[in-house]
Amino acid sequence: MFAAIQNKLTAINQKGVVSPRQPVLAVLLSICPGLGQQYAGYLFRGIAAYASLIVISWLAAIGFMYTPSSLGVILLAIPFIGVAVIAADAYHCAAKQSVGYKRQWFNLPWVYASTFLTLLLTVNPLMDFLVGERVVRAFFVTSASMAPTILEHDLLLINRLTPPKKGDIVLIDFTKGKTLNRATKVIRNEQLVRRIIAEPGDSVEIIGQQLLINGEVLIEPYATLGNGSSYDMFNSTDYHFGPKIVPAKSFFMLSDARNFGLDSRILGFIKNSEIEGVVTKVFWSWNLDEDSFKWERTAMNLSVK
Repeated sequence: MFAAIQNKLTAINQKGVVSPRQPVLAVLLSICPGLGQQYAGYLFRGIAAYASLIVISWLAAIGFMYTPSSLGVILLAIPFIGVAVIAADAYHCAAKQSVGYKRQWFNLPWVYASTFLTLLLTVNPLMDFLVGERVVRAFFVTSASMAPTILEHDLLLINRLTPPKKGDIVLIDFTKGKTLNRATKVIRNEQLVRRIIAEPGDSVEIIGQQLLINGEVLIEPYATLGNGSSYDMFNSTDYHFGPKIVPAKSFFMLSDARNFGLDSRILGFIKNSEIEGVVTKVFWSWNLDEDSFKWERTAMNLSVK
């Protein structure tokens, strides 16, 4: 069977018409990294280039989670640099190809289209499953519930390797919960970003706007206690929660902007199984109102304060 396929491909190559390679076209095809090399007559070089870019890009994303902001910016640029290098290499491959180059079987338009669709529908989803679902993923913020630490329109990096602990900001996925109370039913298709305030065994009590953990007032430089909450009871000095003990395999979580009440004060304790990962950094931030990047937030660390 394989011999028959090889013979057919050889026949196609022998019948190939002379078709000099155009370096500029090789660069344009590099919008799908590696396709430019395939066009230039270097099929396996193109495959190796694409595979290398995928691996290096994900390694850079993982390294980004554990590096200072200054180095993180460099790691952010690696995928773009990789694409540029591959495009330049495609140009070089096409430029050095002889003018008598005969079009081969992998230079046919339908093969280009098949290559692109195969990468789009198989390799990319597979890498996203292996890395994006298990190691690191991104999350776009659509509310100001964690301001000023996290702003609306921030794109966050979620570390799925680090176990959550007190003080961490985490991404919660309520679709993973087996039991839903009335409040979580409202947001059952939602994901929320909240800060872990107390761990299993801790005693939690809130008196007015004062938070006590194990009987001691918790100093929270990250918290804002603004007015205008849709939950007016949280702005009242008469508000009282607890004391309650955090059960096993659960956490007590609050929003940094305390006028947002959609947290453990209403939702109850959050199970460890409902945590998607720890928010490590701001990947980048786009100001939709001003239609501009917030460059100062790019690769910004979100360490425990």
